[in-house]
Amino acid sequence: MKKLIRTALAVLLVMSMTVPVLAEPAGDNQDTTIYGVNTRFSDIYTDDFAWARIYINAMAQKGLISGYEDGTFRPDNDVTRLEGLALFARAMGSNDPANTDLLTIAHEKYDYLVGSYGLTWGTDEIVYLMYKGALKKADLDTYLKGNEKDEPLKRYEATIIITKAMGGENDALSELGIVLDYADVRDVPSNAIQYVEYATEMGIVEGMDDGTFSPNTAVKRSQMAVMLSRTVDKTDYSFLRMKITGINTTTRIITAVASDGREARYEYTDDTVMKSRGDEVQPKNFDAGVEAVLTLSGANLVAVDTLSSQPDKTVTGRFYNYASLSGRSVIRIIPDGETSTQSYECAANVSVIYDGSPATVRSFMKDDIVTIDLVNGEIAKITGESKTAEISGAIVEDIDIYNDVTLTISHGNEEHNDKTYKVSSNVSVKKNDVPCGLDNIYKGDRVNLTLEYGVITSISASSSKKVVEGIIQSLTISGKSTMEVKVKDKIYSYAIPNDVEILINNEEGTLYDFRVNDRVKLSLESDTITKIVATATQESAGNITGVVTGINASYGVISVLPSEEATATQVFCKDGATTFISVDGKSKKMNDIKIGQTVDVRGSVSNGVFIGKLIVIVSE
Repeated sequence: MKKLIRTALAVLLVMSMTVPVLAEPAGDNQDTTIYGVNTRFSDIYTDDFAWARIYINAMAQKGLISGYEDGTFRPDNDVTRLEGLALFARAMGSNDPANTDLLTIAHEKYDYLVGSYGLTWGTDEIVYLMYKGALKKADLDTYLKGNEKDEPLKRYEATIIITKAMGGENDALSELGIVLDYADVRDVPSNAIQYVEYATEMGIVEGMDDGTFSPNTAVKRSQMAVMLSRTVDKTDYSFLRMKITGINTTTRIITAVASDGREARYEYTDDTVMKSRGDEVQPKNFDAGVEAVLTLSGANLVAVDTLSSQPDKTVTGRFYNYASLSGRSVIRIIPDGETSTQSYECAANVSVIYDGSPATVRSFMKDDIVTIDLVNGEIAKITGESKTAEISGAIVEDIDIYNDVTLTISHGNEEHNDKTYKVSSNVSVKKNDVPCGLDNIYKGDRVNLTLEYGVITSISASSSKKVVEGIIQSLTISGKSTMEVKVKDKIYSYAIPNDVEILINNEEGTLYDFRVNDRVKLSLESDTITKIVATATQESAGNITGVVTGINASYGVISVLPSEEATATQVFCKDGATTFISVDGKSKKMNDIKIGQTVDVRGSVSNGVFIGKLIVIVSE
């Protein structure tokens, strides 16, 4: 199944590199029948393209490639990057009527990224590719920035896109010591070797007649038509708009009903991609009773994308009892905010989840917490958990104490792994058998939790303490600061609490004093830094004159764009250590600096980071 999906994605990508999207269909007076295939192309019957002719005709008949107004196919034309990506998206279903709502969701999620590239066409296709995971944010500059979108797609670039689209990037990059069997292997960019090898091994690309790969030449329409034809017969994609009425995680069967009332069942696998409004979900958390698009490759279920996170109606409350009437189960619950019971009849294929596992309605006890999803007045899905629960041996992955207090844990039991729970306002907390506050619970702590109605009411934590020395690899300063440190050839990521103690040359310091490659001594509690000790970083003098393009007073940072430079420099202004003055010597403050002003910055550079010591506002 996985191989089939990869092949299918390769087909779509090949399509993306084969057809200029702006090409117009040839006139009807050009129609011809050759080899039993109706064609409109007048320029593919020379000996130069005999090897590609039947493939071009076949792909044209399927509607996957088209020609131009004058009846030509122009088989030796290059394919631009944007043209290729747009057709890749269309082949994946961006313009299929069943995917109209998916395209709307894709715009909601990715318009803010794509909009900055000023595309005059192709936005639908690009956001759809991002929704499907075939394009990442980092790829946009490569293929769309400035004039890049109109540049020919090079053969080595094609292998990179093919590999990513097939989900093979990790496999490709894990291969070391690759020896390509092409005569011009030295011309293949070093960062593309694994991709070229992967696409070759998958049978998607081939070398030229002379044994070369010709990595820097443009992809031709004729070449891509052949590769497309070789793989398209192995796939059969269809898109179905249906309403999901049940999910059985034991048998791995999804039941869905079409608009005409036809019911069908589909088996999903580990490779089936499941999303709810663009966010991946686990099968056990997949909602019944919602509209969805099912993507099939032949009879295989490739993807399920729900268009709404809500069924017809959702009711939460406390379980009261159940009964069997005329062979159908009826559940009585006390809805939240009410005192009397309400009865609901279960659908024949009702999905039941109790404490995270498949169950039956007999699993529930009085006062258990339940959520029921109603479709056409019947329960399509019922999810419940016991009134009280104990979770032992969990590891704290994150704790949020700024809004609704929540705790995220990892656990060996998938029922609890990567789950986030609300924390009661009167939670009881102990650490190493000593009562404490929530601010003493750190990432990496081992915890035993008591929950009531799904809310944590008690935390019993334990931690280990140690001291390590290493080299800073990265530092993120935010509401949840982190530091990556290389310790004995291994890189570890540690959380940094707001009250971390910092000493630099035995004086109190801040996180802004640290730079990549600084050596630090860390006191750790579990996976959290409680103290950082370091010596002063090496600095060199520096100065910048330029226009202010950005200001973040909260973090003490201004962005300065020097003249004739393409990128701005981030200048860190330390409280009490940076002097601000006007050009005539008057004292100023950071909030006197405005975007668009010219400033002269004097300071020091430490490991590529500019620390401002004197900032002169040249223009008001």
